[in-house]
Amino acid sequence: MNEDEYNEEEYMETFEANAGVFSEALPKVVREFQKSAVEVSHYNDIPAGISFFTILGQICKDFITIPNGRNHEDPRIHFCWVQTSGTGKSTLWNFVGPVSDRLFKKINDNKDHPSFENPDKISMPTTFNTFGVTDYTDSVLIGNYAPEVDEDGNKEWVRKPGLLEGSGLAHWDEFEYSGIFKQTQHKENSIVYLNTLMNSLAGESWIISKALTSYDNQIMNCFCQRSVLAMTYPPSNLNTVMAEKGVLQRMLLYVWEVPEFIQHKMRLEQIEKAGTVEEVNAPIDKYVDAMFKLYKLTQERFNEVGGDPLKTMTYTADFNQVLALEYENMRAYLQNTRSDVNAIASNFTTRLMKILYKMSVLCSVASAPSIKDKDQRFVVTGHNVRQAATIVRQCYMTLVDWLERSLRVKRQSIAENSLESVFYDIYSKTDKDEDGLINKSLFLKEVRTKAKISQAQVYRHYEVVRHKFDEERHGRSVFVKLIKGDEE
Repeated sequence: MNEDEYNEEEYMETFEANAGVFSEALPKVVREFQKSAVEVSHYNDIPAGISFFTILGQICKDFITIPNGRNHEDPRIHFCWVQTSGTGKSTLWNFVGPVSDRLFKKINDNKDHPSFENPDKISMPTTFNTFGVTDYTDSVLIGNYAPEVDEDGNKEWVRKPGLLEGSGLAHWDEFEYSGIFKQTQHKENSIVYLNTLMNSLAGESWIISKALTSYDNQIMNCFCQRSVLAMTYPPSNLNTVMAEKGVLQRMLLYVWEVPEFIQHKMRLEQIEKAGTVEEVNAPIDKYVDAMFKLYKLTQERFNEVGGDPLKTMTYTADFNQVLALEYENMRAYLQNTRSDVNAIASNFTTRLMKILYKMSVLCSVASAPSIKDKDQRFVVTGHNVRQAATIVRQCYMTLVDWLERSLRVKRQSIAENSLESVFYDIYSKTDKDEDGLINKSLFLKEVRTKAKISQAQVYRHYEVVRHKFDEERHGRSVFVKLIKGDEE
């Protein structure tokens, strides 16, 4: 991106104001988590907050089902963080990863989480952990059946689950190699797997099934209930993936191409801490305990309503009103963009509203410890929607901002590669009749001479810019005229 497009003072003023509004609106425990995270991952307030909700949605998934008419959703948030290399993604994970691992261990050791009953009516214990494999085969990812021989010599196929199965996080520190942005034969099923596991846990559409032809055509079901937390630098084909594949629309996408002057500030923050020693475990243990408390309060509420996840949360009258208002705000924001930007960004609208719905529920959960009256806990209000909207709003605003800039660069590149400026220059210097028309054959001949390309090449380049010209046939000859304003 062109740094000249940014006014540093205005950018920082807006950035800090947005971060301040974002922080102040969130529940207390989230604000404190965010503050601690950005001490190591500077300026990444928003990804820190979203990471908190990604973990919270995961540990609450078996206690909460979110109604939406006849459809039901689970509270999982799937987060994709696209940001310039070297600006704190891995550093944030070095804080978030240990928090989630210790939290998962505490939940597992507690041994009172409900077991999962799969569609085959087999009770399976729920164990939380983090999937973080970067190089894998379908067998490693989904699992397989291995032959075993019993004492009588009879062979049977024994199920061996893959690493993706289970609960917890599916973390990619280098999401660019997942197969989403660059497919290989080795990872060609990645998009299908990701799309499937992000389906609602209500029903069975989230179960990944694969026929194993090498194992007597056994059907391998992978029961993955994880939340995705993926990080990557902006891949060159990000626009294409957004437009043509649905996987990113299912995630809360935060995309930020960090200006150089903010990268400079990040480096200065790192330099200030060079040579100093800070306590590592204390802040991690603090948030493990805080999130475990949220887990236990939600579990208690779940048990109080008879173990019915649809009854864990209740909703106030203004919940729907504020939700509708935030939708209109999002719609108005997107409608103020160029048509090419709107075409891609609008693909995210439906999913973003669903994420806003989920995030509102999680804001209510995160607020529970600070509400003394137990009867007022786990009530989703319009205030919770406004809290959640500060997060979702930042995501679609940064998405639109990035699209505005990247598509502008793409159009400029196309224009340069299509010799657009040469066509304009030749047209402006060529004698025209009173209607502004020039002979097409002579026009293309002049372009060919100046650009030093073949006849076939000049016709291919003309097809790219053809929409910039009007064509008229006079007898057997064709004349062209530049459409007014397109030379600008």
